[in-house]
Amino acid sequence: MRRSALGFIVLSVLLGCRPRLDAVAVESRTPVAEGSGVHACWVESRATLGFTASAILIHHPTGGSILIDAGNSSNFDAEIEPYEGQTKRWLATFPAALAPKLPLDELLRELGVDPASLTAVVPTHAHLDHIGGILDLPEPPVWVSEEEAALIERGREAVIEEVMPAHAEAVAGLIEPLRFVDEPYEIFDRHADLFGDGSVVVVPMPGHTPGSVGVFVTLPDHRRVFHVGDAVNERAQVRKLRGKTLAMKRTDSDRVAANVNVGRLHALAEALPELAILPAHERAAWVDAFGEPTSSCPAG
Repeated sequence: MRRSALGFIVLSVLLGCRPRLDAVAVESRTPVAEGSGVHACWVESRATLGFTASAILIHHPTGGSILIDAGNSSNFDAEIEPYEGQTKRWLATFPAALAPKLPLDELLRELGVDPASLTAVVPTHAHLDHIGGILDLPEPPVWVSEEEAALIERGREAVIEEVMPAHAEAVAGLIEPLRFVDEPYEIFDRHADLFGDGSVVVVPMPGHTPGSVGVFVTLPDHRRVFHVGDAVNERAQVRKLRGKTLAMKRTDSDRVAANVNVGRLHALAEALPELAILPAHERAAWVDAFGEPTSSCPAG
């Protein structure tokens, strides 16, 4: 039964109807100067049927090491117990299929990385398959937008689908707010330059959750990757200017804003065809950007 439900969801994601969206007019801007000297690699905690739960491990020569996203918690099955009905059935199918094979701290150690050495984790948003892995780490600082911090606080006060109670409770005390400046970066009005040199730049992308962010990373060979979290499920949405399937729309907090993000990404891709847009769960996109998981790790 579980496999059947998972197959149906995957089929909906891959083949379901995607409404065509309107193009979004955006002003093209000159980005801040690109940084150099960072080392980045792909850390994959689980893959199934073309989907991935992954993180980017970044080492900066002076700023230390950070993770972009953290995947699911190794205690996933117990953590979904507070949920009931349709919500629990959903969590026990597709999200459960991306539960990690190894706790994130063990995976990092296998790559020669001390989990205690992490400067911070920067989740693109607070859903279970992006912050859950933080619970398997030795309490690193967690850098999120103020809006996402408020969502996490809501998850401490009530059982909501957007943030698991166990995750909200564990992460709340680790939060340090991202400091955005009101200066443009590419097509975005605000940004946070994490190391001050343009190597890792975070931009607000509300829609999937109120405080979702995207992260630009300059790779060692000076290619640029834009990790867009769950703003889109696959690059084809950006190319074809299509909305999400019915199965995946349910996870967006603001569908209008989510569709605007697709339009903006389409415009960005048109302006910067060399930019590698990286949806969080499209494994083929990660392969195109990084080759194979862990092949360039450790980052230190």
